[in-house]
Amino acid sequence: MNSELRQAENLTLNERRLLKRHGRSALAIMAMHTLLCLVYFRMGAFQISAESGLFLLAGVWASMLAYLLLLASGLTLRFKDPSLSLPLILYCIVVFAVSGYYVDEFRLSVVTLFFAILLLVSFQLSGKVMVGVAILSSAAYAIMLWLALDDRWVQLSFSVEALQWLVFSMIGVSFAITGGGINRLKKDLAEKNRELAKGLEQVREMAIRDDLTGLFNRRHLLEILDRQKALADRKRVPFSLCYVDLDHFKLINDHFGHEWGDRVLRRFSQVVLADMRDGDYFGRLGGEEFLLILPQSTEQGALQVAERLRKRWSQEAFAQEGGPATVSLSVGVAGYRDNESIEDVLNRADKGLYKAKTSGRNQSQVA
Repeated sequence: MNSELRQAENLTLNERRLLKRHGRSALAIMAMHTLLCLVYFRMGAFQISAESGLFLLAGVWASMLAYLLLLASGLTLRFKDPSLSLPLILYCIVVFAVSGYYVDEFRLSVVTLFFAILLLVSFQLSGKVMVGVAILSSAAYAIMLWLALDDRWVQLSFSVEALQWLVFSMIGVSFAITGGGINRLKKDLAEKNRELAKGLEQVREMAIRDDLTGLFNRRHLLEILDRQKALADRKRVPFSLCYVDLDHFKLINDHFGHEWGDRVLRRFSQVVLADMRDGDYFGRLGGEEFLLILPQSTEQGALQVAERLRKRWSQEAFAQEGGPATVSLSVGVAGYRDNESIEDVLNRADKGLYKAKTSGRNQSQVA
């Protein structure tokens, strides 16, 4: 059950991990775009001077590294969109438009990697925003094209450039629509995984709880004891047990009915939980028998806890409600000894309980 719960929790989105992946992906796409621009510059197809090109390149990479550092810092986690996908795609529209302005015959190939960025941000942006981004990028391409034609009209073919703009716009809208679907699927998956994790947590709670009292059941108490034993053996951290039994409980069932027996068990559970320390564990072994696990407690300390619990419980009365006047309890106390088994420490606590029973009940005894 624990492994299944951990798997479900791992399926839910880890925002910090996704931010790192998001930032690395954006950086990789920009690196490929930069490499492509450098290749075209070496071929003489980039209509820009070396100094201006170096200045633009430095500005782009300084901005991208700042973006990556911002994501890595975790400062964006307070935002609705920690990945800053909308600012990123708007920035990339400008970068790709500027790059496309300086290339003529290879213009469409230079801006093609924009679609990779568009796909990346689709995991964070809604369908409507994606369509808006596609329209804006198409307008930016048209403005870039108009400026290029105005500057280098003789060297360019209007019909070819217009056709490339149309292809770019159609692909952009297609990516936006597809990306919006991806975003919806991601949100649906995240919601399903949260429901799955919640459902498994509820199933786990049902598996470790007693149906009547809501306390830990015997199986989970034994798991807790195994952990406490490992901690005690490894770090010498003491722990003790209080084996609790309600006295003459069978007579309550016989004289007042099983419904009253259940009411007494539930009331007792509430009383103990209200007075417990944080970090202590309390559960029902079965019937009228309970186990209180006291981490970082010696045997004498546990005996004091048992006596305090016994006196507190003796104040509970049920006669006015039609039940027994009072119900006493007996407690067997045992502290864990180095390297003994869980069965041994439980047996010693049980012997303490037997000693309390045979000594007249309504008392706490150490074996």
